[in-house]
Amino acid sequence: MSLLSPLVPLLSVYYAGLAVILHQLRRRLRSRCPPAPVFPTQNGKVAIVTGGAKGIGYHTVKHLARLGMHVIIAGNSEREGQEAVRKIKEETLTGKGIVVREMMQPERERERLHTYCSQRMMMSDFFLRINRRTSKAKWTFCLKFYLDSVLHEAAVSVEFLYCDLASMKSIRQFVQQFRAKNCPLHVLVNNAGVMLVPERQTEDGFEVHFGLNYLGHFLLTNLLLDTLKQSGTHSHSARIVTVSSATHYVGKLHLDDLQSRCSYSPHGAYAQSKLALVLFTYRLQHLLTANGSHVTANVVDPGVVNTELYKHVFWVVKVFKWMTAWLLFKTPEEGASTTIYAAVSPEIEGAGGCYLYNEERTKSADVAYDEELQRRLWTESCKMVGISDESSRAP
Repeated sequence: MSLLSPLVPLLSVYYAGLAVILHQLRRRLRSRCPPAPVFPTQNGKVAIVTGGAKGIGYHTVKHLARLGMHVIIAGNSEREGQEAVRKIKEETLTGKGIVVREMMQPERERERLHTYCSQRMMMSDFFLRINRRTSKAKWTFCLKFYLDSVLHEAAVSVEFLYCDLASMKSIRQFVQQFRAKNCPLHVLVNNAGVMLVPERQTEDGFEVHFGLNYLGHFLLTNLLLDTLKQSGTHSHSARIVTVSSATHYVGKLHLDDLQSRCSYSPHGAYAQSKLALVLFTYRLQHLLTANGSHVTANVVDPGVVNTELYKHVFWVVKVFKWMTAWLLFKTPEEGASTTIYAAVSPEIEGAGGCYLYNEERTKSADVAYDEELQRRLWTESCKMVGISDESSRAP
């Protein structure tokens, strides 16, 4: 093994990142801030977002929920997941103009106020003014009866279910829990991921980048595919949105060493997992089209985004990020924009097999269009996760 073997993927990944950063900077300096797109309401639809407790996933969940979707956050931290649910509810309430204030109010007024507020629970911009002149005791009046009603409604829009994508057993348990709800599934967002972590394996023995970023989403998508097919219609296809990155352009897929055992590089392993996601999406769309399914599969590139994914980079890069992220990096909300676009935009209704960047279709790496490579990766992935290869019967 050459001493340069780990160095090549390292330099390639940082080169790809730098190219994206410069593109983002030029775009930011060249154009004024465009107005946020307005998407149609999604009332009655259901979405699953992996890694939806923070970063890009969090803002994806929040936006989809505000459009009326029932969103399920799939994550491996119960605490972070429930905290995200609480924050999204609070921010949604604030967005509706609900104001909570500390007020002075006598005890004898509580009953009257309860009745008064109950009669006005449906007013989204409700605000109660209190006469403080006769106050006898100080207490925090949070419009509890009103907020409880709204929170009860909000509780059905966002929820958390545990799913560790580094565990095939956990993924199967998550799917069982979801199926037990007997609800449709209109949007699946494969968002979760890890980046540049030191060499380690998942509980199933897979290299962690390949196992979590790619194989976990491969299995999850296949197990949910029947529900997606049943939920899609001719006029409104169900959608699978998978988050990759520009590092796939420098990634190399080693079919004879997918676990990176011969020569491990966290940069090479990360880039390979992101390339695998693009290959997987294109093969999946081919199979869906061949079967006449009303489901589309697209892959998105969020750009270089200021999230917690950078905790394993070199300290020099951390310093650079700390000093320049405000100018060069996208915010998590900006990073989520293309994912949201792919999930709900009418502009791409019925369109699949696309690589989307900045809400536009663009070209992915040339190797990603290699249909033989797509097929071989799919077949090998089915063996790894223990599912039948239905694609063997497809053209």
